[in-house]
Amino acid sequence: MVSEMTPTRRALAAVLGGRVDYVPPANPLAQTTAELMQVCNASWPKAHFDSKMMADLAAAPYEVCGIEAARPQFDISLEAEVLGCKLDWNKPDRPPVTGPAYTDPADVTWPDNLEETGRIPVVLGAINELRKRYEGMLPIIPVLTAPFTVAGHIAGVENLVRWTKTDPEKAHAFIEAATDFVIAYGRLQTAYGAHILFPADPSASGDLISAETYKEFVLPAHKRMAREISCPQILHICGDTSKLLPYIKQSGIDCFSFDAVPVWYCRQVMGNEMSILGSLDVIDLMPNGTPEQVYNRTRECILQGTDVVGTACDVSFGTSLENLRAYVRACKETPIPKPGDIDELVRQIGVGIGRNMKENVLGGMQE
Repeated sequence: MVSEMTPTRRALAAVLGGRVDYVPPANPLAQTTAELMQVCNASWPKAHFDSKMMADLAAAPYEVCGIEAARPQFDISLEAEVLGCKLDWNKPDRPPVTGPAYTDPADVTWPDNLEETGRIPVVLGAINELRKRYEGMLPIIPVLTAPFTVAGHIAGVENLVRWTKTDPEKAHAFIEAATDFVIAYGRLQTAYGAHILFPADPSASGDLISAETYKEFVLPAHKRMAREISCPQILHICGDTSKLLPYIKQSGIDCFSFDAVPVWYCRQVMGNEMSILGSLDVIDLMPNGTPEQVYNRTRECILQGTDVVGTACDVSFGTSLENLRAYVRACKETPIPKPGDIDELVRQIGVGIGRNMKENVLGGMQE
């Protein structure tokens, strides 16, 4: 594709399976690093309560590094807080939920004036500010904590997971209530100008639940989000989701943001049924690697078939601007591979894995 696209058009095209001029660095994971916060004079916890500061910090990755996304709302506890949970503000950057708020799913309620409740108006105000500031040219991708995680917050994660085995009716009821709320909030974000939503469901990780549990309890909620919120969506689940992938691609959600799964494997399983976003390591690579290492890893992700390059989780506080810029530069400078090239690369990776297993696992045994 020859013509230059706007960041919003590029991100939407990539998420929805269309043509792009390059693979977009439209990272929807939080990028509230020390240097970016200093640049825009943002501070914790004020950035959670001030729409202007939230918008400034959400836009800083684009303004300073060229990352083509603005992600307002920096924590995944807001939804639980609105539903009655207490947060630990001693950890002001990502305040965790201190404990469940309900024992009976029938008691789960929220105010009718959701638009004016808790910190929701702050996020909606930031979305509105970003939309006006960039006149639609920069994709606004707010996080939306997804139903299984919200249900775990309000009922207790251990309780919820246990009930999937011992009291499935109760587990379903809590997830259904959480889904109703998440859809209502997602529709508000859409109405205020979000271009793409970023439902994050870390409690649905394959490290915590089985593929069968995902299929029975989580997939119906993800299908409802896809069906009932009129906005493109990128679903994020942390950890090893390899066994969940065949079901995730049935969700109807437009794009999957992954963590520990190899890019080539995710591409192979998803085929053309779902776009994929991933996956730069945030534990070692982004905070400790060199710009050259970040550049090369970004290039690998593109050559293995990702539609959008982003990080595996929220960017570490100490990640340098140089590494963030290297990631953007690699996206712009790496040609988009043809489908046949990706297929051949996946085949070569499979041959290499097989050879490695024979040498290291089977002791070099010959057939």
